[in-house]
Amino acid sequence: MAQETQAGLGPVATRVIFENGDVKVWEMDLAPGELCAMHRHTMDYVLYILEGAPIGVESPDGKPFTLKMKPRATYFIPAGGVESARNVGQSRFREVLVEIKRPARADANPSGFCASEAVAGQEPAPGAITILENERVRVSELTLAPGARTEPRRFSHDAVLYVAEGSSVTPGGEGEPAAGSVRWIARGASEAFANGNAGRYRHVMVELR
Repeated sequence: MAQETQAGLGPVATRVIFENGDVKVWEMDLAPGELCAMHRHTMDYVLYILEGAPIGVESPDGKPFTLKMKPRATYFIPAGGVESARNVGQSRFREVLVEIKRPARADANPSGFCASEAVAGQEPAPGAITILENERVRVSELTLAPGARTEPRRFSHDAVLYVAEGSSVTPGGEGEPAAGSVRWIARGASEAFANGNAGRYRHVMVELR
């Protein structure tokens, strides 16, 4: 695991895959029985589940419980939690975790816990959908069938994009790395995506507000 600890606590996930001044993106990857040791969340964060499994959660001052995490479930969780997480299932568990380093806007209402499970466990359908939205973030998902492409879109907010499945290229020919890669898209940029591959392409995007 990443060698980032605080006051004897462990890291919040398995490894850091991207970081800038606004976000820090982690992947959690737990084999059956594997533990992510006790850790503290010092920033608001977004979770997007890639591969689901039951997760046993323990905190210093709470009763242990188990969460049945399903693929594509998405959560916004405020800073402050302290817990450990163990894969108590029989299959691999993977999630992408986006910590939000950027302070909340002065005029924004505090954002509490928010869960979106409407598409959890379902096969992705082609197209773009908004999964979760609050004062801090807008989380969306784009799925492209082979040969499909999007129209250019100008971004009104900074965004971080995680490729969950496949690979894509922009119409201008710029290659986008395969699953597991991260891109930062600055506010004002114009982007479009095209899937020129034989398999499905899917990404999840967190826009900062």
